[in-house]
Amino acid sequence: MFTTSRKETSQTEIVRESLGIASWQRVRAGVGQSHKKWFLAGALSLVAIGGLSAFTYTHSLSGSDTGTGSAASTASAKAAPPVVTVTTEAAKIGQVASNLTVTGSVSAIDPLTIASQAAGLSIVQVLAEEGDYVRKGQVLCILDSSILQAQLKGMEAHMVGSRASAQKAVQPNRQEDIAGLAAAYQQAMADVQQRQAMVTQMEASLVNARSNARRYKDLLKEGAVSQQEADNHSTDEVTAFTNLQGAKEQFSAAKFFAEQSHNKLEMAQRGGRREDIIVSEANADETAASVQQLRAQIEPTIVRAPDEGLITKRLAHIGDVASNGEALFEIIRKGQLELRAQVTQSDLSRLRPGISAALSDSVRSVKGTIFQISPTVDSATRLGTVRIAIPNNSGFKPGMFVQGSVQIGQADALLVPNSSVLADGDSNYVFVYQNGKAKKQLVTVGSRTSESAEIKNGVAPGDNVIVAGAGFLEDNDIVALSK
Repeated sequence: MFTTSRKETSQTEIVRESLGIASWQRVRAGVGQSHKKWFLAGALSLVAIGGLSAFTYTHSLSGSDTGTGSAASTASAKAAPPVVTVTTEAAKIGQVASNLTVTGSVSAIDPLTIASQAAGLSIVQVLAEEGDYVRKGQVLCILDSSILQAQLKGMEAHMVGSRASAQKAVQPNRQEDIAGLAAAYQQAMADVQQRQAMVTQMEASLVNARSNARRYKDLLKEGAVSQQEADNHSTDEVTAFTNLQGAKEQFSAAKFFAEQSHNKLEMAQRGGRREDIIVSEANADETAASVQQLRAQIEPTIVRAPDEGLITKRLAHIGDVASNGEALFEIIRKGQLELRAQVTQSDLSRLRPGISAALSDSVRSVKGTIFQISPTVDSATRLGTVRIAIPNNSGFKPGMFVQGSVQIGQADALLVPNSSVLADGDSNYVFVYQNGKAKKQLVTVGSRTSESAEIKNGVAPGDNVIVAGAGFLEDNDIVALSK
């Protein structure tokens, strides 16, 4: 706060009397304390110049009657309102960005569900939590494999014994042993033929079940059958396929056993140490295959991340018994998120992959990129899907509601200088120069840049909008154009 000197008070009175009370209060309200001194000096200069001009003019009219001239000059200064010098610019049609507003929820671009590949085993360790970012191959949880491990150790011991037997000298087989091996081989071949016939039968059953399933599916669409009937035939198709696979496995096993029986018979008929060693080696190989099978069963008991990503759900709990195909974790692969927005068919044709989109929620704003546009449009809603990739560091989370703006071209709009638009609360207005006066005009503002503002109504093309000096005006103030 500063103290006004007697000299400044006298100067203020001179300026106030020269401008008039109403104009003085309006101007004084817009001048800050820090600018008061220079404002008074400038105002006094203007008053002095005005006084000198008035004095010269009256002196030329009345000669030596200076007293009368001074009185007339003072009266003229009191009567004339202040004039603000302004600059104007015509409102004109120009180009502005045409934006498409889209909305939607954030979701994963490529969600990944990690399921158990082992059945009937309990979960003993959980090593990852929701919110963890895991790398490819990282262990997420461990299932109980103690029984399988015990079986593996026993089979590995048996394999060692089989290998030892292959190196051991064996006495030639007796005739009754050969006869028994021959009978076993014949039985094995008969089993092969039986299994082959079963495969043929199951193939025919699958063809029939598949045909019925498709037919009932079509009938369901027409409303000719119930959902239950269609589901039953779909189940029959799955059952037939499973039976065929089982028959093929049995057929393969029967052929393998027949080959083993044939080899044993052939070796027994030839006799000698070499043949016996080969048989022993075959047994050892069979045992080794069993070992590999057990190891393959143990491997999925250690659940690993198939790819890097962010864990969004942990469904695995210690003590739970996992079933084959049961979901244990849900992951956002590589942490990649997207916004799926529904767009009208007319706007869909104006978009293309690679276009940027400004995305925001109530807290943050990021720039996304359109990476896929639906090749089809929903026949009921006439809407198509646009997929917008969201940067990994956006801070957005799945399920968040997000609004986006996509620039789809340019449009004609009425533009005025941005600095000419003034605000009064929630309203906007400009001053239009008309016949030497400033007319206050409320306007509706559209898009804005640092240079121009789009006016949707309130101003017509060609209207001279006041730019410089607009902030000091009131409605119907007298103004002068800057030369």
